[in-house]
Amino acid sequence: QSIQLLQKLTYNVPVFCAGANIDELISFLMHHVQSAEDELTIPCLGLLANLCRHNLSIQTQIKSLNSVKSFYRTLISFLAHSNLTMVVFALSVLSSLTLNEEVGEKLFHARNIHQTFQLIFNIVVNGDGTLTRKYSVDLLMDLLKNPKVADYLTRYEHFTSCLGQVLDLLHGRNPDSSSKILELLLAFCSVIELRHTLRQAILEPSGLPVSGNTRFVTRSKTFEPSVALVHLSNQPLEGSEDCSVLALQLFKEVFEDVTNTGNSASAEHFVDLLLPVLLDHLQMPEQIMDELLVKKKHERMVKAINVLTNILLYDILKTHASKVLTASQCISLIEHQFTYSGIDTGYGTKAVDSKMCKLAADVILKTLDLMSRLKQDVPGMEVSFYKILQDQRLIMPLTFALTSDHREQVKVGLGILFEAAPLPDFP
Repeated sequence: QSIQLLQKLTYNVPVFCAGANIDELISFLMHHVQSAEDELTIPCLGLLANLCRHNLSIQTQIKSLNSVKSFYRTLISFLAHSNLTMVVFALSVLSSLTLNEEVGEKLFHARNIHQTFQLIFNIVVNGDGTLTRKYSVDLLMDLLKNPKVADYLTRYEHFTSCLGQVLDLLHGRNPDSSSKILELLLAFCSVIELRHTLRQAILEPSGLPVSGNTRFVTRSKTFEPSVALVHLSNQPLEGSEDCSVLALQLFKEVFEDVTNTGNSASAEHFVDLLLPVLLDHLQMPEQIMDELLVKKKHERMVKAINVLTNILLYDILKTHASKVLTASQCISLIEHQFTYSGIDTGYGTKAVDSKMCKLAADVILKTLDLMSRLKQDVPGMEVSFYKILQDQRLIMPLTFALTSDHREQVKVGLGILFEAAPLPDFP
């Protein structure tokens, strides 16, 4: 139970590894993993996977041991184990320790990598519960960071079929499992060729195989990936896992790919399905929420505006958005941010949470960016836009943007400043 507790406590958490205790723990874990298999083997291997992941000092320590080759042989033998959890833990430790070394070159070589992909996708789809799926998704995301492995995956002949099975996991799963699947889909977006395939799978699902069946069939509308993703993007704020933010990030990637490939025909139906949800994200609830929920709401607002901005990049899709987004909605949203965030030049800056203030500033400037893109297409938008640009309260959001560490925020801030500076009453 102590090992299981440590495994839960160290999952996705950086571990400070100085001192004798961590040396003893690693020795204990490696000894048990290499001993006769018992009830401690899997939790020890899982804890080792946590400690090795993204931890260079622990990786170096293990690789410096005289027994490391014997340890590798034990891990490789586990890859044929009947327990999928054991397999994914072993693969995770091996990828952390050997991916960029000679052992890893052999293990993840072009000759073997397709079998490895099939194994990992099999674990993602058929894994023994949420825990195994989490580790298999983390493993695949780590492998994708290696350019050679990412290139192998673009040429993996069963990727489209496997992707269809992964998308099917979004239906009826618990939020914890769904959020992990969304993380994996976002990792696919980091590779341009995989993002193309994912965009097609979401917007044109009729060509996807259904759950392991390689025949190409027509899917029920209810089980289209786009419907499942829209549902996940509109989860209650009170949920523990923020699937909504991840789904909105995925939509941003999808529409960026639509723009880059010039393929808007399949996106039009999806835009009509998605726009009401995006506009709902821009509405502030009437009842008072606690601070944590307010932050989550604003994070979703920023993501929703990012999606809308990408939709506006393509003229045909822009027409759909301009029919439903009004100038008054944009003004109400900006006014609420001015009021709530404490940006009030009349009484000085209020003592407010700086993260909340930055989120509000981000919402204000990105909404102004939306207004700028729609000022010729929506009645009253141009007048409202230039009126806000001459508001004294705009100084604080612009300051946040122009001094931000994030390139995108600086870019939006500079764009607004460029439009506002020539105006006679710009503060």
